[in-house]
Amino acid sequence: MSSTNSWKKTKLPIQWVEGFQLQGRAPVQEDFFEVNPERGIFILADGFGGSAGKKAAEITVKAVKKFLEQEAGDLDATLPFELRSYFSLAGNILFNAISYANQKLIQENQPLPVMERGGASLIAGYLEGKLLALANVGACRLHLCRDGKIKEVVSPKTLERQSNPFLEESDSSIPLMSFGTAKQLEPEITEIELQTGDQLCFESSGFRQTLRDQLFQLKSHNEFSHWVDETKANSIISANASALFVRF
Repeated sequence: MSSTNSWKKTKLPIQWVEGFQLQGRAPVQEDFFEVNPERGIFILADGFGGSAGKKAAEITVKAVKKFLEQEAGDLDATLPFELRSYFSLAGNILFNAISYANQKLIQENQPLPVMERGGASLIAGYLEGKLLALANVGACRLHLCRDGKIKEVVSPKTLERQSNPFLEESDSSIPLMSFGTAKQLEPEITEIELQTGDQLCFESSGFRQTLRDQLFQLKSHNEFSHWVDETKANSIISANASALFVRF
């Protein structure tokens, strides 16, 4: 494979991307997200463990973003680089970014007592051309809105969802896998080809269908700003909630 930066390939134009958070009853906001639209990078983490979870979410997001920005497209710089033949280059890069971030958090947690170690669920997207590679670890999810139809593309991997596959929303989301708790992670990789007009919603475990449905109806930045203000003023939720919204 060539070391040419693959992110320079023609990407599907992004109309706009926004992120927001709602504060529920939990005293500490443990969610964290970052984006780099020019490089097609979208990352959201949902931490657990109070202040330690907040730190864990930030560490994992920043580590995934750093890997994608600095190493993507240069395989010689990412040794060892694990390749899976059934993933695209974007999917393989994202897979390795997850492993890299997990090791960063494991190192951060190592000196701490077990009860003081934080963990995190995470969902990340990496866009190459029109192909969006998605990596999911734990309780986050992603919905796609296309031609007015909404589809859950990435489902949460939680104890609740495993016990009840029909469960749509839950305040209690215990991840079956998470950053910082195991030395080896096997993230779920999903790859989809996007179209102009598609809308994506990357969601933490506390995000609800009513919020998502409202979000997909918004048409502009101004509408989004007004909606966020009204939602924060009027919303009563039990869990903290965060989302990244991307329109193509």
